Amino acid sequence: MTRELDFRYVIVRDGADYAELQRLDSSTPSLEMDASMEIKTKLSGDYLIPAADVNFLTDEIRPELLIDGFPFNLGVYLPANVQELENRTTRYLHISAYDRCWRVRDNYTESLLHLSAGTNYLTAVETLLTACGIALISTTPTEATLTEDREDWDIGTSYLEIVNQLLSEINYNPLWFDADGTAVLEPASVPTAANIEHTLDDTQVESLMIPAISKELDIYSAPNVFICVCSNADKSGPMVATSENTNPQSPLSIARRGRRIAKVVNVSNIASQEELQAYADRLRNETMITGETIIVKTGLLPGFGVNDVTAVRFGELFAVCLEKAWNMELRVGGSMVHTLEKVVVNLG
Repeated sequence: MTRELDFRYVIVRDGADYAELQRLDSSTPSLEMDASMEIKTKLSGDYLIPAADVNFLTDEIRPELLIDGFPFNLGVYLPANVQELENRTTRYLHISAYDRCWRVRDNYTESLLHLSAGTNYLTAVETLLTACGIALISTTPTEATLTEDREDWDIGTSYLEIVNQLLSEINYNPLWFDADGTAVLEPASVPTAANIEHTLDDTQVESLMIPAISKELDIYSAPNVFICVCSNADKSGPMVATSENTNPQSPLSIARRGRRIAKVVNVSNIASQEELQAYADRLRNETMITGETIIVKTGLLPGFGVNDVTAVRFGELFAVCLEKAWNMELRVGGSMVHTLEKVVVNLG
């Protein structure tokens, strides 16, 4: 069974489809996701100069992957760099574009930002996103509220820095945007075999892996005890939370390494003692995730986001992983490379 693939690059103006870009025949546009970056996804490629009057200062690009004629969105991107170039026969554009995090990072405070005590954290975040022109927001609710008035940020601070700081204080993931261009506000969760979102299986044509796989282990000096301290002056006293890696399945655990390797983390602000403990536990859990890297190459697959829980089945190997990075060649016959971090399934 084979799939018929095609691609479309839609120009979006004011939320509506406006025109299309045509790629240069000799080029292969690409998509890249890196969960460690402030702006998670990037589109780059060479395109013919459009006949329509496109304003690359305000218009956006939505690439689509068509599988057997059915379109799958691959994100919404704001052009950050547009170069007009020419080869022997054609004038064309080289475009580098970023997801809508770019819009949030490109907005800065112009006066002292004041957030009042009692404001729900996500209400504060959504207000900032709305000020940046972000209308599509998917939110997992929280009851956490600011415990004191906040004026933490200097004039000229990026809204993205403020948004991510507020999200970190309630143990939410940093801001990212999904394939439809929707802002995702979600709590950081422990990856387990019960919440697998994708399976890469070398027996299935949809995710048939090119037979090449590499594994890398980096555990030198990784801590197994986390001591988190919040000493905000507005609080009556410092809050401290400690979390230890005692999981026998983890190669970094105290028992497996035969020693305690402590890391003290100073936290400028946090919603509560419970959130501070959750933050310490999150750091501990991440040490059970970041040891072993698995890199696999597959066909083109839509629907992958940031830090998705992905299972890999390749011969004798079966692993539950976090998707830390991926890149896609947007061409017929193109491949997708996944950079995955293996998870210790029992994190208890």
